[in-house]
Amino acid sequence: MAEEDDNPEPEAAWIDFLNVDGAGFDRALGCRLQGLDGVGTKVLVLCSDPARAEALNAGLWTFDQASFLPHGGANDGAPGDHPIWVHHEEPPPDVFPADMIVSVDDAEPADWNRYSSRWRMFDARDSVQRDIGRTRWLAWRETGQSMAYWTFEGSEWRLERRG
Repeated sequence: MAEEDDNPEPEAAWIDFLNVDGAGFDRALGCRLQGLDGVGTKVLVLCSDPARAEALNAGLWTFDQASFLPHGGANDGAPGDHPIWVHHEEPPPDVFPADMIVSVDDAEPADWNRYSSRWRMFDARDSVQRDIGRTRWLAWRETGQSMAYWTFEGSEWRLERRG
């Protein structure tokens, strides 16, 4: 995964916009999550609806036959039993104390600031998702939020800009 390490602000100050650019969400997300050190990190993947959550949960098991990314979803037991929880509803912090959120499509957490790391994943080749992403980018920029824009290229993420 290609990432820059010269971020002058703490990671919590940023929202990373992740454009899968036509690739499958499961492959793109799997490649991004593999880059985490995994020690104690809890990741909530918040999807826009149950069908998207089920499909993404299933896809994370098979996106790369040579790797293993431990995660679970609605049919896999309790959220707290998994380091990565893929769902369409945000569990309370005492049920799943996530450090990181990945918002897929138009899913919105109750409070973005609850998370130390924040990603919004979308496909800019889908006009609806692209418009939602642009709207959110502009709204957050107006509030002074720091953001980074990443594009997925095959198996790596490339930083396009910070703003």
